Amino acid sequence: MARSYFYCFSLFFSILISSITVQGQSYKISLKLDALTDSTIYLANYFGSKLYYADTTVVSKKGVALFEGDEELKAGKYAFVLPGPKLYEVLVDDDPFFEMQADTSNFIATMEVKGSDCNQLYYDYIKFINVKKTEVTELNEKLKLASEDSTKAESIKEKIIKINEQVSARQKSLLKDNPDNWGAQVIGMTMPIDIPEPPKDENGVVTDSLFQYRYYINHFFDNVPLDNPAIARTPEFDKKFKDFFNNALLQSPDTVSRYADEFIRKVEYDEELFKFVVHYLTYSFETSKIMGMDAAFVHMIENYYMKDKTPWMDSTSLANVTERALRMKPTLLGNKAPYMRLHDTTGTKFTSLYDVEADYTVVYIWDPDCGHCKKENPKMVEMYDKFEDKGVKVYSVGNPHENEEWIKYLREHPEMGKLINVSDSPKHPDYFRTYYDVHSTPVILLLDKEKKIIAKKVGVDQLEQIIERELTRNRS
Repeated sequence: MARSYFYCFSLFFSILISSITVQGQSYKISLKLDALTDSTIYLANYFGSKLYYADTTVVSKKGVALFEGDEELKAGKYAFVLPGPKLYEVLVDDDPFFEMQADTSNFIATMEVKGSDCNQLYYDYIKFINVKKTEVTELNEKLKLASEDSTKAESIKEKIIKINEQVSARQKSLLKDNPDNWGAQVIGMTMPIDIPEPPKDENGVVTDSLFQYRYYINHFFDNVPLDNPAIARTPEFDKKFKDFFNNALLQSPDTVSRYADEFIRKVEYDEELFKFVVHYLTYSFETSKIMGMDAAFVHMIENYYMKDKTPWMDSTSLANVTERALRMKPTLLGNKAPYMRLHDTTGTKFTSLYDVEADYTVVYIWDPDCGHCKKENPKMVEMYDKFEDKGVKVYSVGNPHENEEWIKYLREHPEMGKLINVSDSPKHPDYFRTYYDVHSTPVILLLDKEKKIIAKKVGVDQLEQIIERELTRNRS
């Protein structure tokens, strides 16, 4: 049905669409449409939240669109794509032989189903939802006209609450009375979790402040049939799954990695569902804007891709993703910074990163031809002036392998001389670009006294905030 009716990489590799073929048992689906003939209609299948064309047909002069084939059609959620385009969703279970009939002027209200229990249940539910949605819309309009504190307003609010309770009760009864019905299972995936009250002592004081959160996390997928591989082909599962990992969980690499492993174990029985989950989590962790989440990406690569658990990857893509993880690993948060011993502008005096004695060391890798670096350089000097007497030093690394432009820039900007300026050269090469995963500049890392990485991939403004926080924490 139309999406409006619902209640409610840049990763360096991608899943090939050809690998998401819709296969399963043979099928025959008939859709009779009043007032629509000689039009091309498509049957599209969901994979996650995205639609892919699965079949096409032309409506006969009698208004019948017939989709049939000898190839297998996997269970999931599909959509009829009508001219416009207009999308009307349809469910396919393990018996894809059924008939549907509707008037295009009011597809939902006029829908009749024959031979499909899941679609019958599902469309009956959507019709019910549409009625309740209309009732709530009318009540909200009345509420706008009522005085906020009036008895009338309270009465309207109570009616809205009652309608929501009716919807919730309908959802629960459908799932309870039809646990194996694919339509009920799809509806169930949209249902929120009922969270009980936390335990309290005899005085009514909550004794476990995290009880409700733990319950929420542990029961998040109670209404999701993880043993049914068809869920991979629904936007409902896509939304639920992504909401769990992106919003419900604490966004720390250790937490998301642990729950990723637990979840993957539950779906590894099905190759397509396993692929969907592993691919998305890898993509999500690799592209996350949250500092330190690259550790979760490395975890995925080491535990799934590098252990031959991703047969859909060709050798080139697998080599690329492995190399990416190996370059990231040395500078994960908590690791000791990779060793560097670089020379000054004369090329004769060498300073090791580990020779820098400071409570906090900033590793700053920059390039004189980098526009963003030119904006950050004066900020870095100001930051150093602000925190120098608090035990902060800057190990400033010129990225160019040829030193002429780097030396020229330092001469033209003598204020940079306050920093420890070093680089390598053809005569004295170093592998810091590999160990520090330098594919763009500037690169900024903050190290503690033991040279452990406590912050990375930040701008100077954010760096100042982090240093302030660290200093405050150590004073307390």
